[in-house]
Amino acid sequence: YQCPAKPGRLSLAPEQPTMYRIGCTMTGGASGGGWIGKNAGGKPALVSNTSIGPVTGGWLAGPRLGKEAEDIYRAVSDKA
Repeated sequence: YQCPAKPGRLSLAPEQPTMYRIGCTMTGGASGGGWIGKNAGGKPALVSNTSIGPVTGGWLAGPRLGKEAEDIYRAVSDKA
């Protein structure tokens, strides 16, 4: 299973945030898996996680994680 394409955008409703969407051969068991991209410095960074997609495969979508998600991660990590 793989997701070789570049992500596009998915909007479910105007009042909801735009998500990343990618063509993919993964199925329902992929839920929760992280999407790794590169940050501005070229280092690996978590940019999304698999949240929705059809059971039969074809595409996956997830939230666009940015500065807000990073701040939450750092705050929780600092308490550990």
